[in-house]
Amino acid sequence: MFVDKTFERESKFQELVDTTWIQFPKLGLYCEKEISYHKIYCKVQTVLSFKKLSEYLGIQIFESGPHTKYYLELNSPTEFGHYNPEFPLKLREFLIPAKTNPSLYQITLPIYESLIRSTAREFFIVYQKLDSNPRFFRKEADRYLLLVEEDRLDPFYLDRFILFLYPAFTDNEDPEESSRFVYRKGDETIDAQVVKEVVGFWIRRKADGTDTEFILGLVDLLKLYDSEFYQNRTAQNIN
Repeated sequence: MFVDKTFERESKFQELVDTTWIQFPKLGLYCEKEISYHKIYCKVQTVLSFKKLSEYLGIQIFESGPHTKYYLELNSPTEFGHYNPEFPLKLREFLIPAKTNPSLYQITLPIYESLIRSTAREFFIVYQKLDSNPRFFRKEADRYLLLVEEDRLDPFYLDRFILFLYPAFTDNEDPEESSRFVYRKGDETIDAQVVKEVVGFWIRRKADGTDTEFILGLVDLLKLYDSEFYQNRTAQNIN
């Protein structure tokens, strides 16, 4: 009998994703010390290594960078992980199974609200501000890429974005030269260290060209579990 290995592999992965969503609150309790998305990654890593994830998806996760098959290298001064463009596409395909499973949605909604919602919102809010000035976003990604390639990236480079969500954030003291952004009241209340980390993520995704697919996947998540927030954020009520 012919067995479709791809179908079999992807079915097993989908079962694992469903189970991970349901069991998420019980995973890696020691991960609570981590901040922002590192906490979520830490929990997921307790059930699925990068090597196994790559096998399930049938693709390499990274095209280049310091990461190994088993863990993320987050402190490299000379490299960062360039995602395979197929990776965020695969994530969109598999990681939100409740889109087509109402029973699973009811089970996972309180899990999203208690453990994932704040991080999902932080990622969207930071992306929204970066995307409100595409020229600045592109320039920062190109600068980051150049500094990495030339081994000149300061370990504290991202500290300049600690106040990124404040209305007065600027990249130039000259008002005529400084970048303009869309600001939404209250965004500055997000933890500054989290903001710095998330800005770094999005700059790297702009640099490796996967930002569009990642944000589309995030929008899928928000539309399903956090539609009121998404609608409010995308409405034309700009301060």
